[in-house]
Amino acid sequence: MRLLATAGLIALAGVAGLPPSPALARPASQAGAAPTRITVSQERYVTTDGRQVGKVPAAIVGANQRWPDDGKGIWNSAAGRPADGIVRLSKQAGLDMLRYPGGTVANLFDFRRAIGPQSRRKCQTSGGFANGRFASTDSRFGPDENEKYVHSIGGETMMMVSAINQSAAGAADFVEYMNAPADGKATNPNGGVDWGDVRARNGHPKPYGIHYWEFGNEPYLVGQHYWWSGEAAARLQQFIEGGWQRQTAKDAAYQANDGLFLGCDLATRRQGTGAPNQEYRVRFAPIALPGDDEGAAGVGDGPITEPVLRVAGSPWQRVATLAGQAPDAHVYAVDKVDGIIHFGDGNHGAVPPAGASLSIEYTSGVHQGYVAFRKAMKSVDPSIEVCSGWGRPEFVEAMGSRPYDCLGTHSYSTPPADGTLTRYGNLQVATAKRDADLRDLRDRMARYFPDTATRPDLLVTEYGTLNTPAPAYEARLAHVLYLAAQVAGQMENDVRVSINSNTADLPSDDGSPDPANLFGSPPGFLMTGRADMLGLYATMAGGHVVKSTVTGNPVLTAPAGTYPALRVVSACAGGVIRTMVVNRDAEHAVSADVALPSEGVTGPVSVSTVNGASVESNNAPDHPHDISVRTSREKAGHGVLSHEFEPHSVTLLRFTGHGRTCGS
Repeated sequence: MRLLATAGLIALAGVAGLPPSPALARPASQAGAAPTRITVSQERYVTTDGRQVGKVPAAIVGANQRWPDDGKGIWNSAAGRPADGIVRLSKQAGLDMLRYPGGTVANLFDFRRAIGPQSRRKCQTSGGFANGRFASTDSRFGPDENEKYVHSIGGETMMMVSAINQSAAGAADFVEYMNAPADGKATNPNGGVDWGDVRARNGHPKPYGIHYWEFGNEPYLVGQHYWWSGEAAARLQQFIEGGWQRQTAKDAAYQANDGLFLGCDLATRRQGTGAPNQEYRVRFAPIALPGDDEGAAGVGDGPITEPVLRVAGSPWQRVATLAGQAPDAHVYAVDKVDGIIHFGDGNHGAVPPAGASLSIEYTSGVHQGYVAFRKAMKSVDPSIEVCSGWGRPEFVEAMGSRPYDCLGTHSYSTPPADGTLTRYGNLQVATAKRDADLRDLRDRMARYFPDTATRPDLLVTEYGTLNTPAPAYEARLAHVLYLAAQVAGQMENDVRVSINSNTADLPSDDGSPDPANLFGSPPGFLMTGRADMLGLYATMAGGHVVKSTVTGNPVLTAPAGTYPALRVVSACAGGVIRTMVVNRDAEHAVSADVALPSEGVTGPVSVSTVNGASVESNNAPDHPHDISVRTSREKAGHGVLSHEFEPHSVTLLRFTGHGRTCGS
């Protein structure tokens, strides 16, 4: 197997900043190997579902922009501007699309609490992953601050909308705040508060014009089922149609699911205090009561029954009002919409004693689903696209031919590994599986939407790896090569938005930076290898994807399967062809002839290469250039460019010429 490492490579891998040995930098070609040839045509690339790939969007370079902790350090709250250095690096990487307010962490985000003067803002609740599941978090980096950052880099935003703790009307209000005109004529499209005017009073009269909105984040994962059923088939129907679900202590995914809580802290269950007029909240409002399911749309887990509330293990009775109740009556009242539980003051209803345990089994609902949210949001702005965050085949099959605008899929791999290069090889094998996932989604949507004009867009709203080992595997060149191959597949599958996780993160508790994000950690932001790689892809925006073929491509073997050494994708625009070549061979260079047969290569070819000493190379504040970009210009001979693609490298070739039509 060509993938097996020498002892020298393994020894080199753990040493940051070492130059490559001559054998690693330019290893000899395999004896007897067939010559490798890359042929780039001007024929437009067509997806497997018969859709001609559109122009490469600038949004092919995107990142998850989480809101907590000043956007994880990219925002200077004291100065009201982006943190030092982040704008320059964002532009250098060609960062265009920000997915705000993030992924898992934003599953309970409420925009109303994150707008206006900082002194009037309220807390948020983390959905998990970052900041602790159900923990109270800040609202400093709100949607207006995000748009200031986006404006400073010349980018755009897609919004992830909570599917858990708001109604369809609430999501429509968010659309209105971001997109409705503020004309002072009370032309509020959604009724109630004129959110366009609120935005204007907050300092931005002009609508932001957010086009893509994503409903929910990874609802198919049991760890993100929230109020929905823990059973996948029922959860899918509730995600689409809405409904109700009993919440009990038996929920294996969530501790204290039967608890009562205070404020935005939905992690710490409360006990009685002995004070009068105690108020608590359930984790997943609203609270459904008997009869609420009569005629209600959606899917439930049976008839809605009474809540069962216990104080110190003894059941208390729900009443419509505490007024007139006896001083020692074990009763409580419910605010259904907000999920608030009210206890008495000792004159009208008993007081839970200090230290008494509090628990409640209740039905959360009646909630609305994707269909209702999409309708309400588009009633505010018909031009927007509302994507499903359940970006998997079962959603496509369940929806059938019912309309949805776009599908937001997450494209992750979890490579098995028992050694440095074993993991690396399995990771490269996984890219073909991720490409196949995208093709499968396209083919499934095509069966229900044969007209390409009405077929939903395909978005990759997160991609990368999961459960990779520390320290910071995502920062290593091995991971950069995997991501580069993923982006190539996304371009060929006409993905309209591509979101990599994440823009940045705070340093760890011991002060060490986290280089596993696009720009590392504040205050020492840096260009990571993935940022350098995405910067090359950013130059392909605006071009048409054209067909590229590779013959004589070396085949490598890993425990998980085989994969070709070279992954190639090309785009053509304005008489310029750009060809990205990812050499995933960790040990060998690949010499190849690159031909443009329709007219041959004319003039010098610009070459940009992202590489480091080994697949273990990574950038960090004390060695920020272990992975870097080198540029050169090469001459073609007889209409063909002969180039040696370095081992473990990402190379962009830029061909200039005259009269190219780019498949138009």
